[in-house]
Amino acid sequence: MSRPPRRIGPSDLPSIKVVNAAWTGRERMAEPGGTASGAGPIVAAPAVGVPALLRPAHGAPAPEQPGAASTRRLTGVDAARGLALIGMIVVNVGPAEAEGLLHRLYLLPYGRASVLFVVIAGIGMGWMLRPRHRAGRRWPVVVWRAALLLLGGLALQRLTDDVSVILPLYGALFLLGLALQHASRTLLLVLAGLMTVVGPVLYVVLLGGQQPAEPLELGNPALDLLHGLALSGRYPLVTWCVPFLVGLWVARLDLRDTTVRRRLMVWGGVAAVVGFVLSQLSRSLLDREGDVGLARLLTGAAHGQMPLWLISSVGGALLVVAAFVALGSRAAWLTGPLGAAGRLALTLYVLHVLVLAVIKPDDGFTLAQGVAVSTAISAAFVVLAVVWQRLVGMGPLERLLRGSWLRRAR
Repeated sequence: MSRPPRRIGPSDLPSIKVVNAAWTGRERMAEPGGTASGAGPIVAAPAVGVPALLRPAHGAPAPEQPGAASTRRLTGVDAARGLALIGMIVVNVGPAEAEGLLHRLYLLPYGRASVLFVVIAGIGMGWMLRPRHRAGRRWPVVVWRAALLLLGGLALQRLTDDVSVILPLYGALFLLGLALQHASRTLLLVLAGLMTVVGPVLYVVLLGGQQPAEPLELGNPALDLLHGLALSGRYPLVTWCVPFLVGLWVARLDLRDTTVRRRLMVWGGVAAVVGFVLSQLSRSLLDREGDVGLARLLTGAAHGQMPLWLISSVGGALLVVAAFVALGSRAAWLTGPLGAAGRLALTLYVLHVLVLAVIKPDDGFTLAQGVAVSTAISAAFVVLAVVWQRLVGMGPLERLLRGSWLRRAR
């Protein structure tokens, strides 16, 4: 005769709590604008007998809770975005012509910060487009964001020629991400590798060594805008799709996994160093001949759109993202303020363009002035971001970009 089932009493409540804690960890999905939302489903599990299985072996560390791992992942990505924002502020403040070791160190973000920005945009877009329960259709939100960034960026560019506004590129990349939302992880990586070579070849062959034209702005003829976005602009899609594709690929990885983060840091660091060393070697060997014809493909100047620069800058971006995710909230003194700035990245980016349009002289800043101005702007923005996050929450442009009313579209 079978024994009747035992009733659950007060002594079993700790066991139930352990099971629920293991199964109800919430995973927030990062949005390109730096917000996070969404929660995992609550799964019921039997209490009897399970605590012994969940309990770690004697002397082994307790397993990391899913919610804590996801929070650390988001904190790290937000902090990396904040660092990219500061790097772009330094580059846009200038001066851009490096003279001497100190100036070269100051301009270390040149050609790297913007690539990091785009890699993180790809990660955010990949997370956003990941299938979720009861998420509704995503394409209206993506199209809204693409249109807002494209038209808003072109309008912002009319205010200044000293800053090449990157936002129109984001609009085009978001549409690309929507088109590739069902692509496999392998396909994304193959496309990124292919465009690392094909993109620069198209850039050299079709432009014939011509330097980028004036920045694209609202009011340009439609054909000029399309040609500039795809090929001839400051941020041509044929080459800048590479960091975005890599970001989409990273979004398919489990950044909570220590092994994944370690591999990203190692291989990213190797790519960054090898690409940089080869670019310096080719620069010394080719000299001025590297600026002519297909020989440009062997160069690696920052923003030169060539393979060595793409490999080095994208590798550095992977290293930074993985390192900041590994740090997470364990280095809150660093990731906390940077993460706050990263969550307000769009608002602060537009604000820094407006500030520079007003204060930057026609002949630019000297090195001492540039260091002072970029430090002051960056520090003020970080403080503003921390205070804003505590008092208000989401940034104004992030709220506009979010398009919450479109999420309910069916």
